[in-house]
Amino acid sequence: MIAIADSGSTKTSWIISDGRKSERSFSTIGFNPYFVTQKEVETCISEAFPKDISVNEISNVYFYGSGCSNCDNYGHLQKALENFFCCAEINIYSDMLGTARAVLKHEAGVAAILGTGSNSCFFDGNEITKSPVSLGYILGDEGSGATIGKTFIKRYLEGKFETDLTQQIFKETGETITTVLNSVYKGEHPNRYLANFTKTIKKHIDHPQMKSLISQSFSDFFENYLFIYPNYLDYKIGFCGSIAYYFEELLVEGLVKIGYKKDNIYIVNNVLPELLKYHLS
Repeated sequence: MIAIADSGSTKTSWIISDGRKSERSFSTIGFNPYFVTQKEVETCISEAFPKDISVNEISNVYFYGSGCSNCDNYGHLQKALENFFCCAEINIYSDMLGTARAVLKHEAGVAAILGTGSNSCFFDGNEITKSPVSLGYILGDEGSGATIGKTFIKRYLEGKFETDLTQQIFKETGETITTVLNSVYKGEHPNRYLANFTKTIKKHIDHPQMKSLISQSFSDFFENYLFIYPNYLDYKIGFCGSIAYYFEELLVEGLVKIGYKKDNIYIVNNVLPELLKYHLS
C-alpha cells in the first residue's frame, strides 16, 4: 500500500491506496517544517491514522509539502515520518512538484499554487526547471489567501470600503483594530488568520470593491509568478488551491485577458486524486 500526503500551511490531506480499489482518506494539521516539531508530527499522525489499517502495510510514503523545497529544512519531518511509517520508504517533495505532477502529469507547462500561500514553476514534464524566489506572505505570496486577506483587512480598518460594506463586514466578523493587531502580531498562525478573510470576500464577491480586490490580486500574481517564464502562452497552465478554486471565474477571466485560451487552463481544488493517478501510473 502507498500513502500520499498533500500538506499546506493549514491542513495535510492524506490518501492510502492498495493500487486497486481500496482507498482511505484522513487529514491532519499542516506539517510545514518551519512551524511544526517532530513530536507534533508524530502525535498528529498517530491520532488521525485509520485504526483498522496496519501501518506496517504501507510500503511507500509520498509526502508533498509547503516548506519542503530545501532538504535542510525538513530533517525532523523526515525523522517523524520514518518513526511512524517504520516499514515504508519515505519520499518528501515540495508542494510545488506535487502541484506540477497533479495538474500537468507528464506535460510541459506552468504549474501554480493559489491557496493560503502562492507559488509557481515551469515543469518540463519530468522536473521543475524554473521557479521564482518564494518570500512568504510578508514579502511575497501575491495572489495567495494570506496576502488577499492582508489587503482586505487593511482596507477595512482604514475605512476604504463603502459604508454599507464596512458595516456588513463588522457585523459578520466583529473585527476591530485591536482584535486584528492582536491576531496578526501575537497569534500563532497569522497567515491562516488572514487567509480566513477570503471567506468573507467570497460571500460578497458581487460587490465591485471585492471583485476589484481579487482581480488586482491575480494581476499581481501574474506579474510575479507567470510573466517570468518565456513564451508562457505556448503552454498549458494548471492551478491548485482553495483561492484558485473558489475564485475560478475571476482567475480564468484574468488569464483570458492576458492571452490564454480556456482549453489551456486547468484548475483543481484537491490534488490528491490526481497525484494518486500519477503514482499508480
